[in-house]
Amino acid sequence: MPRAKSGSSGQQRPKRVTLQDIAKVAGVHVMTVSDALNDTRSVAPATRERVKEIARSLNYIPNSAARALVTGRTGVIAILSGAMEEPYYANMVHALEKHLATDGYKLLLLRTPHEVHDLVHATGNTAVDGAIAIDMYHLVEEFRTRSPIPCVSIGTIERSFVDHVIVDLSSSVEEALNIMIAAGRKRIAYLVTAPHMAEPTEVRARTYLNAMAAAQQTPEIIDVDTDVFATVRERFRAYIAENGCPDALLCQNDETAMCAYRVMKDAGCRIPEDVLLVGCDGQLHMEYFEPPLSTIVQPMAEICAVAWQFLKRRIAQPDLPLQEATLQGELVVRPSLLKI
Repeated sequence: MPRAKSGSSGQQRPKRVTLQDIAKVAGVHVMTVSDALNDTRSVAPATRERVKEIARSLNYIPNSAARALVTGRTGVIAILSGAMEEPYYANMVHALEKHLATDGYKLLLLRTPHEVHDLVHATGNTAVDGAIAIDMYHLVEEFRTRSPIPCVSIGTIERSFVDHVIVDLSSSVEEALNIMIAAGRKRIAYLVTAPHMAEPTEVRARTYLNAMAAAQQTPEIIDVDTDVFATVRERFRAYIAENGCPDALLCQNDETAMCAYRVMKDAGCRIPEDVLLVGCDGQLHMEYFEPPLSTIVQPMAEICAVAWQFLKRRIAQPDLPLQEATLQGELVVRPSLLKI
């Protein structure tokens, strides 16, 4: 039996939306559409937004290969991030991806030094148009020394050689510690998952050490040296069994606070009567514990919006002066931090 010829079924493939289609609807020249979508030339803001809205409504899909040939850009942005099983990084990448998609860019997720090395050494450095690094300070160095790819850094540590968005947690951490001190807690500990998180160069550790010195209290940094939750639980349980439970606990992040909560409850410690507890990052899950757990919320939506704006400007104008912004964390006080 002879095979049917391609296209003989009577069904036609949907026609691909082109720049000409968008130009016709918008009532502008096709080059204006191209410039608006690629942010390559000066287009009136109202016209740019109208063209992008029409492109979205028509489900326009950019031809990446053609765009790269014409503009020298790929429409791809690399995101350097920690492990996706950590909610902080997963939520940050998700927020950034929405910004990228709105402007017609695709996301390339990189999580290891090897992947970053391959990117910065790619032939012609045309693999991506730019990069955003979340806490990956050691990998940002690769871009500074080995690649012309524009990069924006997000984190708690300033990098003066690259555009950066700083998350300042110091005032919120200090506020939480002052609540603990005012409540009369004499053994205020800081629980971390890695040695570098206990160094004074890290904002939470520095603020903790300064607050303990000001209150004339002895610092107690508990380093479980792992971010595997089951192991955090096991090592913190062993620490409490040997040293007893602190009467107040600042945690490096919310995941650590959740682990600590379970360990202390299992050990018979009451929160907040026996132990005041606060985490950091602002995960929604913290509200659903009993008692609800306090946390320091990072303004993630604003962080991602500013970082993306910085990168778009840097791509369009490589010679811009250094761009930097500092955003503040906010302490959300819940019953875990309130003496009953």
